[in-house]
Amino acid sequence: MTFYRFFWWLAYGLAVIFFRLRVEGRCHIPQSGALILAANHCSYVDPVIIGVAAGRELWYLAKAELFPIPLLGKLIHRLHAMPVDRSRGDRSAFLAWTKTLQAGNPVLIFPEGTRNKRPGFLRPRAGVGMLVYRTQAPVIPVYISGTVNIWKTMVGLERLQVRFGEPIFHSSKQLPDRRRDAYNFITQEVMHHLAVLKRMRRKAGTVAPASHNN
Repeated sequence: MTFYRFFWWLAYGLAVIFFRLRVEGRCHIPQSGALILAANHCSYVDPVIIGVAAGRELWYLAKAELFPIPLLGKLIHRLHAMPVDRSRGDRSAFLAWTKTLQAGNPVLIFPEGTRNKRPGFLRPRAGVGMLVYRTQAPVIPVYISGTVNIWKTMVGLERLQVRFGEPIFHSSKQLPDRRRDAYNFITQEVMHHLAVLKRMRRKAGTVAPASHNN
């Protein structure tokens, strides 16, 4: 059993027992190949919860300052976190995501670029559009709720839920000719799908074990 798989089972058990995790639409996630999961972002625990709900082993970004910290740096590295230099902005993140997708791995990204506890979405960054344009990887929109105040969820005042939408595919022939316009078109479409997931009624779902990719 890999370290990632062991941690997945541990996190899965905690999420189900203490936070009553509910998952919807997991069937939309292919079990192999490059994939972009684009999600809203409310809390530091979002990558863990989405990883549990998705089943597949995910790669994600973490600020470079975390990696020199004893124990924490080694832990997140083994859980597929990729360091990003925030002083270099989106370029550092873009290069890390691109290499990971080209290796056939799924990545988790947050189009808003930062945590957002407000009801509405923040203005998205163009990174998701650039990434799709460059790699042609399909996008799975993901909406997570119940992590804004994780303690309320723990005591039963809220329900932890992750919803996966259907894959979004983009062909260069269907996009605007100008790259910047194409980036914006893709980004806005992803945000539209996130808004649709947000409005959907809650319903029960299931979670399956993470795949063994190592």
